[in-house]
Amino acid sequence: MATQTKQALFLKTKNIGDSIILTASISALPKEYRYIDIVCFPESAPIFEMNKRVRNIFIIPRDKRGIKKIMAYISLIKKLFKGHYDMLAHFSNDWRGAILSRLLNPAIRVSRNAPRRGSFWHHSFNFLAPTLDHERPMAEQDVDLLRAANLYKKSIAPGYALNILQAQKNKIRAWLSHHKISLKNKLVVIHASSRWKFKEIPMTTWAKVIDELKSKKINVVVSGSLDDLSTNKLIYEYCQLKPVLTQNFSLKDTAALYSMADLVLTIDSMSTHLASAVKSPIISIFGPTNEKNWGPWKGKYQVIGLSAEDADTFACRPCGMDGCEGSKISQCLVQMDPKRIVREALEILR
Repeated sequence: MATQTKQALFLKTKNIGDSIILTASISALPKEYRYIDIVCFPESAPIFEMNKRVRNIFIIPRDKRGIKKIMAYISLIKKLFKGHYDMLAHFSNDWRGAILSRLLNPAIRVSRNAPRRGSFWHHSFNFLAPTLDHERPMAEQDVDLLRAANLYKKSIAPGYALNILQAQKNKIRAWLSHHKISLKNKLVVIHASSRWKFKEIPMTTWAKVIDELKSKKINVVVSGSLDDLSTNKLIYEYCQLKPVLTQNFSLKDTAALYSMADLVLTIDSMSTHLASAVKSPIISIFGPTNEKNWGPWKGKYQVIGLSAEDADTFACRPCGMDGCEGSKISQCLVQMDPKRIVREALEILR
């Protein structure tokens, strides 16, 4: 007898990096769930477009106001009712997931125990994964939802899964060729900027790293979104040996670029997860945030972070604070030695 095809709805109303992490759970879901639909924020849609198991992507209308927002939510709910889902997994802790769980009422409704939510929220689900902890990778803690619902039995979560189309790769190869970057030489792609400035290392540190790599005939591209461009241009100005900057790359363009890199060198950001997803070697530089939760997942990688072994000053890391004493400046990143970054990079590039 043929196995009945089932349909799943995943909700992830967080940042792009969190959406990349979710692709491990998409891979972990049993194959009897042929169709997986996603509810997410607009900026995360390209991530799920690059995953082969995702059928429909429904966008949260948070950019709308007033009656337009109400009508957009009504339209979204009508579309979701047509899905006839067998399971719903809510990977965030906002109220949307609890309400949709009650409205759609699939056989399996799973989320995570959330200490700040009350009984209405928790009783919206018939399975609950444990509360988030500070010791395990987020990929594992997302897959815990499937474990709680008896849908995944293995002790280790799968890797992230993104599929980059050949046309996208060809586009980036043409861009590299236009900038006289040959893939016969080593290529390092750097992601230096964050909307959370306490995660950044100084621009002068990046300039020293880039100059040293360029002096060894290593190609360097500094990537980022349009919001990152002003920071990247300042880094460019500090460099003696100039890198190439991306200026109008989409998320899919960036994924294709990363897939061709011999090393992605990044701060703690979405780029750590994107590089993991395309199976590129990574060095990820951590400050106040915890690499046990947010570090690279699988593949070849190295995490750089100062600790008490470097100086007593850094015994507090990771503190989880937005800079030292809330200053938005993290001394554990300000004092990062560029020579150490270069040394680790050259080791991976061997």
